[in-house]
Amino acid sequence: MRNPMPKRFMSIVTLLLCQATLVCTLSGQSAAPLPHHWIRTNPGGGGAFGTVGASISGVIFVASDLSGIYRSRDRGASWQPLGAKQGLFATHISGLGFDTQNASIIYAGTDQGIYRSTDGGDTFTQVLENGYVTDISMSADNPATGYAAWHPAFDVAQGEVYRTTDRGLTWRNVSTNLPRGLWILKLVVDPQDANTVYVLSGAGRFACGPAVVYRSLDAGVTWQQLAASLGEIMDLAIDPRRPQILYLTTMNVDCNAPYYWLDLGGGIYKSTNRGDHWTHLADRTGVIWINRDAPDTLRLIDPREPFPWNPDAGTWQSTNAGTTWQHIGRIGDWEYGYQGEAYWAYGASFDGIVHTLGADLSDPEALFWVDGQWIFGTRDGGLTFENLFAEQAGENRWRSRGIDNVNMLDLAISEADPKRIYLAYFDLGFWRSDDGGESWQAGNPVAYTGDWKGFGGNVASIIADLERVEVVWATFSGNQNGEAPTYLLRSDRGGEKASWQLANAGLPITEVMGLSLDRTSPPTQRTLFVTAAGDVYRSIDDGLSWQKVDDCNGCRVTAVDRFNGNQVYAGGEVGLRLSKDGGDSWQEIGLTEMGGDPTTGFWEDGWQGIFDIETDPHHSGWVYVTAFGEGKGLYRSTDRGHIWQKLWTDDFMRCVAISPDDPNLLYATSSSALESGGYAPGSHGVLVSTDGGSHWLDASDGMAWPFAVPVEISGDGWVFVGSPGTGFQKARTPLPSGAAEHRTGIPQKLFLYPAYPNPFNPTTVIRYQLAAESDVELSIYDLFGRRVRTLVRDRQNAGLHSVSWDGRDAQGKAVGSGIYLCRLQAEERTQARRLVLMK
Repeated sequence: MRNPMPKRFMSIVTLLLCQATLVCTLSGQSAAPLPHHWIRTNPGGGGAFGTVGASISGVIFVASDLSGIYRSRDRGASWQPLGAKQGLFATHISGLGFDTQNASIIYAGTDQGIYRSTDGGDTFTQVLENGYVTDISMSADNPATGYAAWHPAFDVAQGEVYRTTDRGLTWRNVSTNLPRGLWILKLVVDPQDANTVYVLSGAGRFACGPAVVYRSLDAGVTWQQLAASLGEIMDLAIDPRRPQILYLTTMNVDCNAPYYWLDLGGGIYKSTNRGDHWTHLADRTGVIWINRDAPDTLRLIDPREPFPWNPDAGTWQSTNAGTTWQHIGRIGDWEYGYQGEAYWAYGASFDGIVHTLGADLSDPEALFWVDGQWIFGTRDGGLTFENLFAEQAGENRWRSRGIDNVNMLDLAISEADPKRIYLAYFDLGFWRSDDGGESWQAGNPVAYTGDWKGFGGNVASIIADLERVEVVWATFSGNQNGEAPTYLLRSDRGGEKASWQLANAGLPITEVMGLSLDRTSPPTQRTLFVTAAGDVYRSIDDGLSWQKVDDCNGCRVTAVDRFNGNQVYAGGEVGLRLSKDGGDSWQEIGLTEMGGDPTTGFWEDGWQGIFDIETDPHHSGWVYVTAFGEGKGLYRSTDRGHIWQKLWTDDFMRCVAISPDDPNLLYATSSSALESGGYAPGSHGVLVSTDGGSHWLDASDGMAWPFAVPVEISGDGWVFVGSPGTGFQKARTPLPSGAAEHRTGIPQKLFLYPAYPNPFNPTTVIRYQLAAESDVELSIYDLFGRRVRTLVRDRQNAGLHSVSWDGRDAQGKAVGSGIYLCRLQAEERTQARRLVLMK
């Protein structure tokens, strides 16, 4: 029988098929798991930070409300989170304490009692198992003795004083006559008499008590109120060399007032007899900072409204024990970080006004400032403060120093350019990177972020277009839990701050989340899906207008099959739903155990249901579902949702991702924490499978906490996860065999990556690496060896490159379904990949 294909075409096809088979075989193998050396990648800050201090060795410790403690050993240049990995199992830190003679002994007051470290924070042991502890103060002359401010719960103003006499190994309640209703903010121990101790009560984050001072002369057993006639007390401080001398500042406050303080008035007073009598020094108030080496030098900083329009804002100093005062530090001279304005940078700590400023036991000229989002520090006695949370990496570009404390719900990586990454934070809002997460730019629109006014915001969902590298959609709100108004916006300039436009015609403005895109839809007229107020909406005009397509009443996420745009999924507390006609009609599918209580809203405690849906990039009809709640976990169907296999059981399952390069490489995330919530032993963080879900390994190595929610895998071999508390992190993925050598910034030789998606309809992205500047030709051939189209013919620099093919020939005509070959020629070498166009 005569061969209909000419010999010259046969030779080309044979060569290409052999090359394609070799590459495909290598990329399809399951690689042994590699260590995931997670790199935190955030803009920095986020909050909330409750209190701060530095040990006698100058190591700085910051208390956070979601991610434990942050430690800096280099004066704030970099930070390390301390958490479950170090034995600190309380995420919410409410107080700090320092041994006055041994820099290695650190105390953490938490919502679960007290933790103690004897190695500077490398490891912790719980020494008091209950209570909400807001402050710990150790004696200067007898560090075996110390005191802790204890409350029965985080929101119960019923403070008691606990005492230790064995350097914090054991604690017992010693107070007998403290009045009920105190919320103890601060403990002050006489530096020469460990039996004399003072307590300051006031307003904290969750509870408020009278702003008063009490003294005990018998090691905390009995107490006497001081300065009762002076009104509400802001702060109390003791002279470190002459402990009979005390200073206090006053304020005008009301627990029921919107901002607690009624005005910025107040005064500073001095006592020379341990508080029995007081003398007015000046009509000036603030947190008191005494220079330990020169105690007649006093400084006052009022953190309540430290803004340029307040003439008293900044640092005030007296060098004569409070007789006269000079304004030495002005807020306009201080550094603000990426916010650029004092109003959005400096403020009081949520945990109490006096918790805002923390002393450095190693340097009397150093002081640290924490608030709801940031940390700042001074080393010049308060003349200037610098930001300690972020470093500038270029114009309007920032990278975190490693102190973040943020929460999140989503992230997106551009398929058209995997260096473009978009992050969805609560409070910090929308951030974008065009360099693979090396630096970040804020993209929060002023008009759609509520009271944040573009200096922050709340973003629940992001999706980037597959081909148009600058097009991205995201939800924005001034509120964290989807309350109205929440907007869906679109940017045609990669998420630039001023580029956002409304894309929500027909959508409710409540709980807008769960964006997905039909990749088979026309590139300039995308079909998208989203949920709003628990129902499913569809747009067929690039997101310009929307129509409700399912009265789901409990759907939170959507997904579209990668190869069949008619196959659409939606899920939430109601379980899993499927449309086989592009959203026109819906039916219930999945397992009953996937759902939860439809009457419990997504943001309510006790919510259970489907948290994420991901369709497989390699197989039509394959879909993965994660369900959050007791006994739930990760599920997969290979027949469009008819039959399900449970791949992993996890009470805290969050999200799943499938590698675009390796169908066997899967990531799943688990987190007991989201916007709040603490550590639970069943929270697994990041899980990885290299055999298509048959076996799973822990990939949370190096993380302080086993928390992870959103996860995405980039087209250039990075996996990104969002960890509530410590923020977004990235790591290299395990590579298919034969590709490891291409993981450097400049590859050792030419490498053509698998196209993604593949099979595809109508567009796929082809990526390749060049080891050196080269003449490049990349063309598409059919199985007869005929050139269908040349996509690249140019001289290009070394590095990663990408190009998309829209399934059309050189004349712009759509080609038919079938197998095609992508052939790359460069560096005097040739590589090929097989492409499958499936219409």
